Amino acid sequence: MNDRSSRYLMYMHAGSANHGCEAIVRSLCDILDDGEVTLLSNNPEQDLGVGLNEACRVLPVRPHDDGFVRRAWFYLLRKLTGRADAQMRHSYAAASPLSAYDLALSIGGDNYCYADALTDLGGANLAFNKAGLATALIGCSIEPETLSDPKVVEDLSRYGLIVARESITLEALRKALPAGKGNDVRMFPDPAFALEPRQCKLPSGFKAGHTIGINVSPMIINYEAEGRSGITMDNYRELIRVMLRETGDVVALIPHVVTPLSDDRVPLTRLYEEFCDSGRVVMVTDRPAMELKYVISRCRLLIAARTHASIAAYSTGVPTLVVGYSVKACGIARDLFGTDEGYVCPVQSLRKADDLASAYTWLEANADEQREILHERIPEWKEQVRKLREIL
Repeated sequence: MNDRSSRYLMYMHAGSANHGCEAIVRSLCDILDDGEVTLLSNNPEQDLGVGLNEACRVLPVRPHDDGFVRRAWFYLLRKLTGRADAQMRHSYAAASPLSAYDLALSIGGDNYCYADALTDLGGANLAFNKAGLATALIGCSIEPETLSDPKVVEDLSRYGLIVARESITLEALRKALPAGKGNDVRMFPDPAFALEPRQCKLPSGFKAGHTIGINVSPMIINYEAEGRSGITMDNYRELIRVMLRETGDVVALIPHVVTPLSDDRVPLTRLYEEFCDSGRVVMVTDRPAMELKYVISRCRLLIAARTHASIAAYSTGVPTLVVGYSVKACGIARDLFGTDEGYVCPVQSLRKADDLASAYTWLEANADEQREILHERIPEWKEQVRKLREIL
């Protein structure tokens, strides 16, 4: 038996300005504490800013001395030959030689739900396989209809291991992937369930145990019901009015993704400016994933748009309503509670300005029951996450 540590290469990491991505990396590094982890990052400066380099080695996806001519050559090679791996082999040059690693972990979560999945994820998967490096897809959520594309199924069949984070994806994968190909498809909770909170100073005005957290993202605004532009923000405004009128709690506006193209602080700042005069609305500043989880853990309730904001709440026993639009929100809720009804408010279903406030009223009425379920199930889920190391 080889005595050296296993060497893992994590890829498809957008950067730690998405604190869900950061939470996945930190959790996996902790789970794989007996191995050597290298992270290929699209935005390494973001990772250094939150200290992720203390958990693993961080490499840029592209070398810093990469020139336009070289980039253009590999792009054209992919276009002319149709080889999905051509550009990705160039992009991942910083990780060479690939023989230095035992396993490549694709940690992009729901990346297969997006249009460029086969270009990026498929290209990387093929490039690693051609180099003789085994790949595993970890913590994924995939819309079942995506699996009707034969090219997606062909790509997924190259992974030695696929770990779904909820049962909707698991069932869809087991139906779609060809039998007898040796595909190992498992289900484990999202690794971020095991992330430990790190205590930090709470924002001025925040009252631990008497604060309701709110997370809004630009992404859910893009999924508004057709013909109802502005309905999502109207619902959040009415929600805050109801909270301020019917409770004595503080309302904390909590960003979880602060990337330039999808910054939660943009819609949250609009809400803060409208309600700050109440004296009971506070804006939480950006901070690392472990500290955001601590802030969320001190809330009484959470209304969350981002999946990993909801995971931070669930895993610390905070009753949560998810304003969702995808398979991941429904799947995680069903696996935890047996149903997503009441636990997920689909943004596509918002028709009236008080729909979200009505869903929040249900949360208030059922918070104690949800808290009991979380108290019973979360320790078991965290233990399941830690067992991921055994199969890796």
